Amino acid sequence: MATFLRGLGVLVLVLGLATAAVAGWLLVGDAHFQEVAAAYGRHPEHALFQAEYWAAALRHYGLLAALVAGLLGGLSLGGILLALGQLLRR
Repeated sequence: MATFLRGLGVLVLVLGLATAAVAGWLLVGDAHFQEVAAAYGRHPEHALFQAEYWAAALRHYGLLAALVAGLLGGLSLGGILLALGQLLRR
């Protein structure tokens, strides 16, 4: 059981960090959001710019949430599973 928990902990840790890395890479390369946000800043009352901004913001902030959840979830859940595996080994 301890070996299984340690293996699962490593898997969760790696998947969480990989998810955070991919989300961060996509977040940094999200030039479309920057363009849409600049256009929305110039014309905040126009309905087309508002709709385009909210569609781009949904993806942008979703990537940000994936980055945070991947880091925190991967590190905390992976660490908990690794610690449980270590405790059961003793």
